[in-house]
Amino acid sequence: MRPAPDAPFLDKLPGPLLGPFSSPSSALLAACRKILAKPNASAGAREHPDFEVRWRASSEYCAWVYYTPEQQYVMSKLTDQSRVDPLQRSKSCLLPSMVDDPRYPADSIRYIYALHNHPYGSSLTESDIQFIVSEGMVHGFESETKDGRLRLSVVAFFSRSASEPSCDGFHQYIPLTGQMLKWTRADASWRCEQTGSVRWSDTDDRKFTVQKVSRPCDRSNTP
Repeated sequence: MRPAPDAPFLDKLPGPLLGPFSSPSSALLAACRKILAKPNASAGAREHPDFEVRWRASSEYCAWVYYTPEQQYVMSKLTDQSRVDPLQRSKSCLLPSMVDDPRYPADSIRYIYALHNHPYGSSLTESDIQFIVSEGMVHGFESETKDGRLRLSVVAFFSRSASEPSCDGFHQYIPLTGQMLKWTRADASWRCEQTGSVRWSDTDDRKFTVQKVSRPCDRSNTP
């Protein structure tokens, strides 16, 4: 989904594109595969001789995974509407705050994951962190579901390959806990590592610092 030429950015995304799914993890992994299969979603490894060209040509795509009144998880349609940085070196997908699923009243939708891809697997940016906190102020930082209370988070998928991209992992930030996590595929299983902890300023709610850590995730961290 894209805005018409010369039109403002989309403020809503239609739904659904994928689903329904019975669990948040199945929705997340299906979304990962879908997004990374889009054109130029991965620039591959920095060591590749064509990395610079692939990075400049890369695109970010974004969507929501949300929880419906039918107790299912659904992924919205995708957008690649973006703002290009001043050096024209990368694009950041601008995720609309709202999903428009005509099957349900707007206030019955529960927002679970804000999704996008990072073309070369970089960690979450300052903009990603600020965005999901602002969305938490609108939608709430956790939602009651049939699977318990699920915490709102932002997710950035990545693939190690540009020529044959696959869902190799994702970065995740959970505002309610302050944790920054990195999930990577290991054969048929997944490995989770906490890579950082976000601390917000006591005097300025727009400022934060990230303390780098490296430790296994605790059992409460499930995608």
